[in-house]
Amino acid sequence: MSVQIESDLKEILTRFEQRFDKLDQKLDKLNDNTTDINLRLTKVETKLDAATEDIKEIKSTQKTLGSDVSDLKGSKSLIIPLVVAVSTSVLTLIIRTIPIN
Repeated sequence: MSVQIESDLKEILTRFEQRFDKLDQKLDKLNDNTTDINLRLTKVETKLDAATEDIKEIKSTQKTLGSDVSDLKGSKSLIIPLVVAVSTSVLTLIIRTIPIN
């Protein structure tokens, strides 16, 4: 049992060409989309690099502020004894100026 297929070879080749043309068009679209995606990714990477630099600056500033605040806390603990010493000295001077009869 044999089956005979009769088709014009030119017609078959024309169909193949049309399909290949459609495939080429789709590949071109994919290539364009890939290029667009790559451009967007490059922009995102640039923005991320800038954000990373900003974060580094913020961390550095935060570290500096932290040390400044701790220095202020240390000087605050020195202010109270200084006030006590000055007030004691002033009271001592006032008491010594009072004549004793």
